[in-house]
Amino acid sequence: MSTQILKYADAPTQYIDVEGIRYAYRSLGKQSGTPLVCLQHFTGTLDNWDPIIINGLAQEHPVITIDNAGIGNSGGTTPDNAQDMAKIAIKIIDALGVKKCDLLGYSLGGFIAQIIAVTKPDLLRKIILVGTAPQGTKALHSFPQLVERAFQQQGIEVYLYIFATKSAKSRALITAIFQRLQERKQDRDKDTGMPSVQAQVKALTRWGTDPVTIKLSDIHHPVMIVQGSNDEMMDSDSSLTLFRQIPNALLFYYPDSAHGSFFQYPEMFVAEASGFLNYFE
Repeated sequence: MSTQILKYADAPTQYIDVEGIRYAYRSLGKQSGTPLVCLQHFTGTLDNWDPIIINGLAQEHPVITIDNAGIGNSGGTTPDNAQDMAKIAIKIIDALGVKKCDLLGYSLGGFIAQIIAVTKPDLLRKIILVGTAPQGTKALHSFPQLVERAFQQQGIEVYLYIFATKSAKSRALITAIFQRLQERKQDRDKDTGMPSVQAQVKALTRWGTDPVTIKLSDIHHPVMIVQGSNDEMMDSDSSLTLFRQIPNALLFYYPDSAHGSFFQYPEMFVAEASGFLNYFE
């Protein structure tokens, strides 16, 4: 029996071949139960998950983080639409031998989670959506301009511009998560390259501008939705739309927070997410 890993910093990067392309992933946590598969945000790699959150969830659940095509150490070309990203995620999950899983979809990962929920519902047990939005969200029409403004900042200010509000408290809490992301020193992912960044920008914009193809009322899984009070990227009100249209959903708004809502309150998120995964039906 393999050694149980409960710290994300100790989880080695592993690789699995799918149709001739090598995808990177990490696995940790309990060795029994329904695995929680984590789908990352815009430009995010395996090293952009808060270790407090991953370590906390791994105390009670098997946890798997994956890099989609062209992201981090994964091979392949990054699609310019969420639908193809979802197809790749399904192939990776299937290749890992997972027959039923829970999903944690953050931001762009939340788009992918919604698609999987309606295209392959039998694969999923429960879904957690953080800082994400339904198709057609108008805030995403101007996503390229938001990214351009963010990339004009310097150093940590790029991260703070996207993930924090302008308050001193929010900036301090997001600075703390930025520092936690540097804890892992060995076996780190490559940063997301510009071709993949451009493809993801297009995918995010298209989620807001292309015709709506997902009927949220068809998602019958238990769903936990987490959003910040001031998420400019996704429009905080869009999570209320998700909540109203998904039949079996819970909604949590976190105060004085932007796109990095659960990064600001990681211990609270772990407690609420674990309760949802363990008890809510």
